[in-house]
Amino acid sequence: MRNCDHNTVEYSVDSFIQSLQLLSVTEPCSLCGKVHPLKLHSCVDRSYRDPKSMEDVWIKIPVRYCRRAKALGLQSTKRILPDFLIPFARMRLDNVVDAERERADGSTVEKCCRIMGCIDLRTVRMHLKRLEEAAKAVALILAERQAAAVHLHETDEILRPLAPLERLEKLLDRQSEGQLRAGDGRCRPVTLRSLLQAEQWKKKRKPLTSYASRPPPDA
Repeated sequence: MRNCDHNTVEYSVDSFIQSLQLLSVTEPCSLCGKVHPLKLHSCVDRSYRDPKSMEDVWIKIPVRYCRRAKALGLQSTKRILPDFLIPFARMRLDNVVDAERERADGSTVEKCCRIMGCIDLRTVRMHLKRLEEAAKAVALILAERQAAAVHLHETDEILRPLAPLERLEKLLDRQSEGQLRAGDGRCRPVTLRSLLQAEQWKKKRKPLTSYASRPPPDA
């Protein structure tokens, strides 16, 4: 995956799986909590709304399988989303982030609607509100971590009121700088979208409106 322009992410399921395989060498399994090679159960269909065509685009996403979790009686499979998708929703997370930045700069909700590919202003407001809630929650976690290791983080910048997303971005930059000062080369840089996506996974355990897991039109 890579960013191509303001609101476009290029995605390949094969490249995504390769990146997950590399991460599995050092990062714990999301099902059993232990480090072990990635094993896939299958690849399934997933849709997202394309703001240019205003239509759904279908892609494949991998499903992780963990023998250890199954032996322990735990959930043994889990869909793995690329970081530009929102759990249980068709709107793309990268587009929602772009829309929030435009709104913070004074753009109208109607323009945010075009960025996200919505047809209903209520959908825009709902996603912007959920993004704000996720940004606040993740920012609080980062602030607590940095307060516990204040020797690793510079704190000489002038304090001023910040929007939740901007505050989170600044805290994330500071967290990355702190990891470098600590000499922890094992930690990969955490992206803004992956943090927001993870927080929304935690908050939403049931399908939202615009549920994204229905079968493709030609299935």
